[in-house]
Amino acid sequence: MEIDVTHMVEDADSMIELSGSRMEHGQDAERITWNNSKVYGAEHPLLTTDEMRDAARAHFRGYGAWSEEEIAAWSEEELQAITCQDVAAAIRDMEAYENYEEYSKADGKVF
Repeated sequence: MEIDVTHMVEDADSMIELSGSRMEHGQDAERITWNNSKVYGAEHPLLTTDEMRDAARAHFRGYGAWSEEEIAAWSEEELQAITCQDVAAAIRDMEAYENYEEYSKADGKVF
């Protein structure tokens, strides 16, 4: 599935607000980044078709972190938010590399 995340890449310095650690946000990092991701996802939905939503659910199934029932129960808000967090994390990972070639060799998600 392809998602246009150009707006997120262009605002890469702000992705810490959607995917940041306890070191960056303190003990409330999970709550802070989740709430920020819900707001961001509502304002900038990444999944705009049912096919995209289905593909996103399939993508997250591959993580093995949630049961089929949990994923099926995600609301539109939750699905948009977790997608925003996943993309934000990939963008932050991308910035750790010297150039795009190094990033793509490391199996980068954003291209």
